[in-house]
Amino acid sequence: MKANASTGSPLPLPATTLPTLRGCAIFAGLTPEEDREWLARCHSRTLSAGESLVDFEDASKDVFIVQTGEIRAVLRFSVGKEAILGSFKRGDILGEQSAIDDMARSASLMAVSDATVTVIPCIVFHDILRQRADVALTLLQLLSKRIRAMNDRLSELSFLDTKHRLYNTLLRLSRVRNDGGRERIISPPLVHAELAEHIGASRETVSREMSRLAREQLVERTSRAIVLKNPVELSRRISRALEG
Repeated sequence: MKANASTGSPLPLPATTLPTLRGCAIFAGLTPEEDREWLARCHSRTLSAGESLVDFEDASKDVFIVQTGEIRAVLRFSVGKEAILGSFKRGDILGEQSAIDDMARSASLMAVSDATVTVIPCIVFHDILRQRADVALTLLQLLSKRIRAMNDRLSELSFLDTKHRLYNTLLRLSRVRNDGGRERIISPPLVHAELAEHIGASRETVSREMSRLAREQLVERTSRAIVLKNPVELSRRISRALEG
């Protein structure tokens, strides 16, 4: 991708070289013609693993759609201390909050892996919302879903101790294994430092608890995945903690 010689920023690419907006759920109702029209006013940006897309309190208002790779929203409290607010993959939209309320970014966005995003300028995003009520409604539904998820996280922090927050996070991040059994997996596996960021704990605390779960044969770590051998038991422990 070519860069603007004066600013170093990416130049808009022809619409024919850009991925479709319709791969994102909120834009799924666009016609092919509308899709091409909006894409002509957008551009792509490629990021390397670890590269920042936007920083906390950045004044930019662009909206992003992940086309390849993974982008993570992170809130940093101090040097070496941060909380993962969410991870976004192909088809996910992010950055829309600042485009809606015209305020600075509420979190940093960073590429977990090499990634490509479609950048929708704020003015283009507003034009789409004004012209397509169905897109605006779908966006409201997405925001409502995220608020509910945030409420769940707040409840988790309020009512569960560290180890039960870890169990809950393992269950939330996992998916059913494709062998028809009861096991769930997190693939690729997260390192203990990443799990600690998800639950607001230290890496050492997570390492101790993961070792204990491994001894109890509830969790197994392989080179490709964290395997939850008995997710039902983890759920039971969370329920007992909430009841107690």
